[in-house]
Amino acid sequence: MLSYLLLSNLADRLVFNILGIVVSSYALYVETQKEKNPKYRAMCDFNEHMSCSKALCSEYGKGFGVVGVLLGPKHFLNQRNCTMGILFYLLQIGLAFLPDQGLASLLLYYSSVLAGIGSAYLAYILLFVLRDLCIVCVFTYVINASLIYLNYSLYKQKQFN
Repeated sequence: MLSYLLLSNLADRLVFNILGIVVSSYALYVETQKEKNPKYRAMCDFNEHMSCSKALCSEYGKGFGVVGVLLGPKHFLNQRNCTMGILFYLLQIGLAFLPDQGLASLLLYYSSVLAGIGSAYLAYILLFVLRDLCIVCVFTYVINASLIYLNYSLYKQKQFN
């Protein structure tokens, strides 16, 4: 039997991926507004230590702060993390409807684990390097953790039954 959180495994995965797209789109909006106007104050900027724009616009907001160092800041792989998030959530939705659900479950699970590793890395950066609390980032971490759980349940059912 597939595990789920709200409705059903498939419905929950769709809901969390849509939430991920919404949250990532808001992050993208905040970043672009802050670039246009450095005085812009986002709804998620509460104070000096609880600011999403501080985290999103930091050096870690593009390519996890690693791609630019390794390949250069202008390299095409050095994209905003939120843009990569939108692509990830769209990929998750697309994979949910692959005809070969055995292969889909494998790709869904391992891509969500990879996103979870990225989230853990960014959470560490957020708390211990930037010393900030970004509500948008935390929502993303919760969404990614939920997808790991849901995708593991699907993977376990498809691979081991």
